[in-house]
Amino acid sequence: MQERLAFYELDGTDNSTFRRVKRSLGRHVHRALEKFYRKVGTIPELKVFFSDSARLQFAKNAQHSHWMKIFGDGLTDDYMTRAVGVGQVHARIGLEPKWYVGGYALILEEMIHGMISPGLLRYVPSRRKLAKDVAALVKVSLLDIDIALSTYFVDAEEKVRGVVLGQMGSALKRMAEGDLTTQMAGLPAEYAQVEQDFNAATAALRETLLAVSSSVSVISSGSGEIRAGADDLASRTEEQAASLEETAAAMRAATDMVQETTRSAVAVNAEMARMQAEATEGGQIVAKAVGAMDSIERSSSEIGKIIAVIDGIAFQTNLLALNAGVEAARAGDAGKGFAVVAHEVRALAQRCADAAQEIKTLISNSTEHFDNGVKLVGETGTMLNRIVERVGEVSQVITRIAASAESQSASMIQVNSAVGDMDKMTQQNAAMVEETAASARSLASEAQDLADKVSRFQLGQPAGVAVARQMHRPAPRKPVRVPMVSGNLALKADDEDWSEF
Repeated sequence: MQERLAFYELDGTDNSTFRRVKRSLGRHVHRALEKFYRKVGTIPELKVFFSDSARLQFAKNAQHSHWMKIFGDGLTDDYMTRAVGVGQVHARIGLEPKWYVGGYALILEEMIHGMISPGLLRYVPSRRKLAKDVAALVKVSLLDIDIALSTYFVDAEEKVRGVVLGQMGSALKRMAEGDLTTQMAGLPAEYAQVEQDFNAATAALRETLLAVSSSVSVISSGSGEIRAGADDLASRTEEQAASLEETAAAMRAATDMVQETTRSAVAVNAEMARMQAEATEGGQIVAKAVGAMDSIERSSSEIGKIIAVIDGIAFQTNLLALNAGVEAARAGDAGKGFAVVAHEVRALAQRCADAAQEIKTLISNSTEHFDNGVKLVGETGTMLNRIVERVGEVSQVITRIAASAESQSASMIQVNSAVGDMDKMTQQNAAMVEETAASARSLASEAQDLADKVSRFQLGQPAGVAVARQMHRPAPRKPVRVPMVSGNLALKADDEDWSEF
């Protein structure tokens, strides 16, 4: 500070000079600031720093206080601190030096006019001319300073930017070559955030690739297991498909056999129904035969009665012939002819008796045979009735068998259809398993390819180690405190944090 004051030849300035300037400032600085801030309101690049009239008024008051303190308190260390703070605020809000220097030029012009030609002296042409000349000199001097400083700052910024870009290019080149351990260090203070962000980005990328490498190892191992399992499952699925195909063929054959059995059972049932009908009809015929035999037996009894009558007649005729022969013998010769007739009648009666006896014997034998026949026919009828009953029972059993066979046939058809569907699904599963195995092989190949690509990077530790990591996230940077209004020619964050021209 003292060196600067000595160079500006301000170290020997007496206090009376500062007091006179302060009195002049007290009379003219307010008008100068009013004129300056009206002009600020017409320039878009400067107007954006003021959100409202209150902020503008605050800037004017701070500027007025700053000028008064300079010439009231002197060029002390407190002044130096305030001036440095103003420069830092301007740098933070992005105020270019040309506006700052130009603002001083406009304010000084107004104050020079007030100091050289105060009061009525401003109407004196020589005083007004002198004030204009001095103001022009000051403004041109400040313009020259502005241009030189701007050029100096631009050149310095370009040099710094060149250094930064060089370091960044070198770091990016190393990263392009696979070295992710590279770090940027020693950048100028204004690029410290860039350095921090770059190093954080490389650290995050390095951690990400380490996690990718670890995941690739796990994926490679898992895909290998999946591939082995898929291959084994495919083999088993193919075997199951073959077994199901054989089962389906056996089920189709069994279904055909059951259907054939059903048809045979239905045919047997029909035959049994016909047999039952015929047996029933035979029973009815036997019943009719038994009735006919009973009628014949009754007729034989009637014939026996008739033969008994004939036998009685023959006996009576024989008695009459015997009596006639006795009477003819009594008659002598007169009764000889009658005796011959009586003899013939007796012979005829004997023959009738013999014939009747033979017929009786025959009828008796026939009756015995008829009785046996009736008995046999009755037994035959009873047996036929039993056969009809048994045939009915067998027919019922066969009917149930036929119904069961039909039900089994329907069930077998459903089972056959289900087995066929299972066979199709198993074939589809086999195809899907084969696709899964192919996908697993492709995944394993891709994982290996990714592992090869990751292995080209230098990560600062062995890659491919399956270790659980928590991804490194750089701590969020504390944001640069931004004023409520973006930019201001005179901001106040605390008592001394303000800017002015």
